[in-house]
Amino acid sequence: MRQLTGSYLSIGAGENQIPLIQAAKARGLKVISVDTNPEAPGLVGSDIRILESTHEYRKILHAMSRVPLPFKLMGVGSRSFGKAIYTVSYLAEKLKLRGNPRDTVNLFLDKEKFKNSVQKYGIPLPASLQSSVSSKSKEKKFELSFPLIAKPKEGSGKKGITVLESEADYKKFTRLKTSESYLLEPFIPGDEITVLGFVIARRFYLVSLTDKITTGKPNFIEVAHVAPSQHIDMAGEIKMICQAVVTATKLKTGPFVAEFKITKNKECLLIESAPEVGGEFLADVLIPEHYGYKYFNDLLSVTIGEKTRPGFLKKAKDGITKSALVFTLPPVRQKKMGEPVVLEPNAGETVFFQKQMVPSGATLDKLEGNHKRTQVFGISTKLTIETKDWLDSIFQRIDS
Repeated sequence: MRQLTGSYLSIGAGENQIPLIQAAKARGLKVISVDTNPEAPGLVGSDIRILESTHEYRKILHAMSRVPLPFKLMGVGSRSFGKAIYTVSYLAEKLKLRGNPRDTVNLFLDKEKFKNSVQKYGIPLPASLQSSVSSKSKEKKFELSFPLIAKPKEGSGKKGITVLESEADYKKFTRLKTSESYLLEPFIPGDEITVLGFVIARRFYLVSLTDKITTGKPNFIEVAHVAPSQHIDMAGEIKMICQAVVTATKLKTGPFVAEFKITKNKECLLIESAPEVGGEFLADVLIPEHYGYKYFNDLLSVTIGEKTRPGFLKKAKDGITKSALVFTLPPVRQKKMGEPVVLEPNAGETVFFQKQMVPSGATLDKLEGNHKRTQVFGISTKLTIETKDWLDSIFQRIDS
């Protein structure tokens, strides 16, 4: 690829940010990295380091005003989520770089505002129920059907999700002062899929569909991601919905991630979406390994305004039929992280990635949601096998 002369601003320098930093360095760009942790591994490969929280956008802007830039600043990006994405939009605006409007990013940070804004565009969403309605309301009793999902209006990583199984649970929940900060939705059975893509000049480009497997009620912790999705035939409809979200929210440019629920009637409901890379280990591990696609090269191109047209990934590399990220969860009564387990591959399988997510000896009982997961493995197979049977086999080997 053509070498560039310029610099790039990386909001974050943690381990997840390294692929973006490396993509910028490989193109010849000087990288300025921002992180509050002086030991952040991405700082090692950066040319200029700013020790600041990725949420402190005004302080970062002030620090940038004092940085002597020998080359033109070409772009700003992040692998992070939430408030760090707002920082990217703020700095893009102030430094005259490509990015999304701040109002748009704020919309994605509040699940209730987001739903209210996009549903008039015909985007299929789970119904919303008002948690502030009195539990004594007779009318409300007839409308409610259990179970219900209560999820924080702000937040990520499946933290704080509560399942209300009965009217008694609902009454107890609505008495809490914090119930106002939750969104209530009906529990919808079905398959879950994760969508990765890009927005370029207000147009959505679909990159990948992968199946997401969770523990189900009550915590919905993600335990596996599988490529390719069993719902590839839904790609056209999903692409249209994502484009509608882009149009409704006035997204302009950058990464995009979404999660959908596919019901037994093949109805496609948007569960979550965000203008971020998302999909932990998907963009940097699973997608490159299964398809041979370098996601972060395109992310860099998109954020610096270089012409690129990402295509929908369909063909796996090297005769692979399936690839998966599989996460381990500790036994319910386990208090501390022990020694890591080993996943032995069967014939036709390759373990291409493994990582211990919780250090040995660390306390486990205070961890919530996805943060409870202790290890992750990346494994692929060249055999033709049903996804459920394959995952069952993998989990049996991990647990034995």
